[in-house]
This record gives sequence, C-alpha cells and structure tokens, in this order.
Amino acid sequence: MRPLPAQLALGLAALAAAPAFADPPSAAADAATVALIDGWREADGSRVAAIEITLAPGSHTYWRVPGEAGIPPSFDWSSSENLRAVRYEWPRPEIIDSYGMRSFGYVGSLVLPVLLTPKDPAAPLELALALSFGVCDDICMQEERRVATRLAPEGAADAGAGRARIAAALAERARSASEAGVARVTCAVAPGTDGYELTATVTFDDPPAARQVAVVESSQPGLWIGAVESDTEGRTLVARAPIAGTAGAGTMVGRQDLRLTVLDDTRAIDIRGCQAPG
Repeated sequence: MRPLPAQLALGLAALAAAPAFADPPSAAADAATVALIDGWREADGSRVAAIEITLAPGSHTYWRVPGEAGIPPSFDWSSSENLRAVRYEWPRPEIIDSYGMRSFGYVGSLVLPVLLTPKDPAAPLELALALSFGVCDDICMQEERRVATRLAPEGAADAGAGRARIAAALAERARSASEAGVARVTCAVAPGTDGYELTATVTFDDPPAARQVAVVESSQPGLWIGAVESDTEGRTLVARAPIAGTAGAGTMVGRQDLRLTVLDDTRAIDIRGCQAPG
C-alpha cells in the first residue's frame, strides 16, 4: 500500500481538532427541514426550482466543496419521473473559520436554485429527491432527507413567494470569468516543499477586493488537491495548493479539468480551465 501524501496525513491529523461528527439521533430530526420550491417555466420547457434547507439558529450546512473539514452534500434524483437533467446554481457561500480550519457553507438556511430539464416538456415533472448533507454547530451530523413534489407543465399556480426566494438566491450565484473581469488565468505544477504544488495565477482587469479566497477542484480521476493558500497583490491573485495522485496524476494535471472559484465578501467567480504560463 502506498503511503499517504504528507499533506493528506497532516490534514487527517488536523481533522481530529474539528467539531465531532456523529450519526444523528432520532431527536435530531428537527436539526433541518428540506423542501422543494416551485419557481417558473422557461421558454424551452425547463423549470427553475430550488432546494430549500432551513436550519436551527447558529447552525450551518456546506457548499459543494465543504473545505478543510465538513460533509459534502449529495443529491439523488433517480426516483424522479420525466427528468432528464439537473443543473445547480450555487449561491455564494460564506467563508467559515473554525477550530483553525476553513470551511465554506451557509448559516441558518440555504436556497439552492436548480434548473430541471424534463424529457417531455408537455408532461408533469414527478420529482423525488434523496438528499444527504451536513449540519454543524458544536457537533456535526450527517442528515438525510427525502422530498417529493409534482410540477405541472404549465408552471406554478402561485409562485410569487417561491419566485422571490429563488431570484434572491440566483442573484448570489457565481459570475463567470468574463463577467467578473478576469483577464487571464494560468496554472503550473512544480516540486514543492513536500511533493508537488499547483500554482494558479488569476489576473483581473482591475484590482479585486483585498480578501480573496480561492478554491480549486478537478474532475481528473486520481488527483488529490489540498488546502489552498491565496495571496492578492494589485491585479493578481496567486493560489497555491499541494497535489498528489496515482499513476503520475501528481505531475500530469489536465488544465482543462481544473475549476477555480474565487470568493470574497461580495461575490463568487467561477473559472473553468486555465492556460500554461508564458
């Protein structure tokens, strides 16, 4: 068996200092409620709806990338009927610093807009969602909920309140690189202090806000990306993260598979892929 990368081993050790994770007892059923909000029908027949998670005061749940410690959410729509595809429009998460580690999530509640594409736009959508997600306060628990609803093809009879909540969440969705004034993005891999290090450099048209935090993801199988350190100077953000992988993945990074999210207190920027330096 191959030894764990040193950065991963350190991360696992640090996890011991994080809030305790536990299976939820039956009394924890009120830790969160989940509902599907009906929104509106688009011209192409797709439906805009939302998953709403309501938490106890002070509790938080996680973004699609939970951070250094947390529980990533998972969504299972397989029991739905007439549903071809689902796209999530994540609102900007809060940056949560706790126990010396950084997480990304939502305090109190989350309205997650979803774009639902039916197989037959003229037929109802029979939605059935099995959702697994983390809820944290002093103790972190993995919650599971099942919700179902039927969306008629003509749209909601009274979607006023739902439309407003969905619209507010959509206003917080990530901006594309072009929308956010990103001029250039490069990525490079080089030997680091212990193993290999990925460096992503984002150049903006204008200097961004002082507090910029980067999150790096990859769809490349076998590639592990550690916690990201970000520095901003002038128009440039530099994000560095340890990487490791199997079968040479630590040195063979597909730039087209990288996804970089830049967060600050006012916006999120979703950057897909990067160029080689030079």
